[in-house]
This record gives sequence, structure tokens and C-alpha cells, in this order.
Amino acid sequence: MSGQEAWMQTLQDMGFPPNRSKRALKATDFKGVEPAMEWLLANADNPSLDDPVSEDEEIPVTVTEDDKPPEEPKKPLTEEERRERLEKLEELRKVKRAEREEREKKEALEKEKKRIEDGKGMTEIRQKVEEQEIKKMAELKRREKQEEREAKARVLRQIEEDKIARRQKFNMKSPDGVSSATAGPSTTPAAAAQSASPSAPPAAKRDYTETRIQIRQTNGQPIIQTFGVKEQLAAVRLYAQMNRTDGQSAPFNFMTNFPKKVFTDEDYENSLENLGLVPSAVLMMTK
Repeated sequence: MSGQEAWMQTLQDMGFPPNRSKRALKATDFKGVEPAMEWLLANADNPSLDDPVSEDEEIPVTVTEDDKPPEEPKKPLTEEERRERLEKLEELRKVKRAEREEREKKEALEKEKKRIEDGKGMTEIRQKVEEQEIKKMAELKRREKQEEREAKARVLRQIEEDKIARRQKFNMKSPDGVSSATAGPSTTPAAAAQSASPSAPPAAKRDYTETRIQIRQTNGQPIIQTFGVKEQLAAVRLYAQMNRTDGQSAPFNFMTNFPKKVFTDEDYENSLENLGLVPSAVLMMTK
């Protein structure tokens, strides 16, 4: 029996199948029983080692001085010795498997730590970018609201200034915009004489500088205000939107009943004078 055959027999005596023993010896370059046994233990969970051995995997038969059989035949293992060796091999296999599992666990832990560290860095970067975007959006909204408030304040201030200027110019006595010149039915003596005289020429057309607008809300309540004849219809709508008391906040348009007309977007850019809303007019809120 050659040395390789003796190693094969030893491995088989330890309980390893022939095909596994052949592959183990070849994989360890026929360095002996111990390397082959460790290789078998490391690959114990590989079922393909039990497949039939191909011609390329067969152990070559070589005869050397070392391969010559000993003068005394090797004593076969007793059943008890064989069982003891198998128990030692099983313990060794468990130790090797535990070591491998521990090593794999450490490697997996290191990979997870590295992944978490990399992910943490990316998360911090994303959080910083998101915080900056939130700050920018908040600042933009704050600026837009501030500009909107300032624009409304400018319109209100302009309306109040126009009201004050008109009251001072026409000596208005009441807050509803009725001037002293148009409040009473009395006339001057000269005007009475002119009206009584049949030969007096017709009065010239009056140039109005203001108009009295009554706005009917959706609940029927009126809003009365005096505006300059050169002011746009959009200013009247803004005033009504900011002073309405019908509890509504939806957008609306204006219309007149006599003659019946619904104002268009172009009309809101036109003056009250050009729209024929002088010296007074009644506007209805409509959707």
C-alpha cells in the first residue's frame, strides 16, 4: 500500500467518505492526513464533495521508497479507537465552524459599521441641505407676505389721503362723502334768477372730480365711499374686499343693474369716469 493509499485508508477509518477523502488529499497537494482532515472539516457543509470523482480528480499512483509498504502491516483501528477519533474530529469540526462563524460575524459587523458611518455622513449632508432649503423658503414667504402687506398699506394710505384731500377741497361735512355743494337743494339768488329767466343760456356741462359709489354686498348691506373720477375700478374692488362685512372672502366681480353689465378684466384697469360711473353709481358684488 502506497503512502497516499494509507492516507486514504486513515481518512476513511475516521469516517470520511472515499470521494471526500480523495478530493481533500488532492486539494492539499498530498501533504498528509492532518491538512486533508482540516480541509474536510472546513468544507464539511459542501454537498458536492460527495459527487463521483472524475478521472482528473483520481489520485495518481506513484511508487517511491517512501511509498513502499512497511515491514510490519499497520494495525487496524478498533471500534473504540475509531469512535474516539470520530468524537475528536466532531469536536474539532465544531471548533472550526465556531471560529469561522465568529470571523464572519466580525467581518459583517465591520462592514455594517462602515456602512452606517458612510450613511451617517450622507444623512448629515442631506439634513443640512434640507435645512438651508427650508430657511430659504421661509424667508421667501416672509418677504412675499411683507411686500403684500406693504402694497395693501400703500393702497389704503392713498385712499385715505385722497379722501382727506377731497374733503378739504370740497368742504365735505359728513363722513359718507356728500359735499356741501351737493347736499342741499337750496340755490343762490343768481342761480334762481337765471333759472327763472327764459332767455338765460343753458348751463354748461359740469366737470366732476369725484363720484359717490354704493357697493351692494352679497348679504344686501351697502358700502358707500367717494372716489376720484380718475381712479380705476380695481381700486374700488380692493376697497370693497378690505371693508366687506358679509363674512365672505372669495374673489368677486362688479356688475350694474341699470344698465345691466358685468365688468371684465379690462374694465378694472379703466377709470370710473370712462366707465360712466360718475357722479354716482351702484355696483353689485357677483361671483
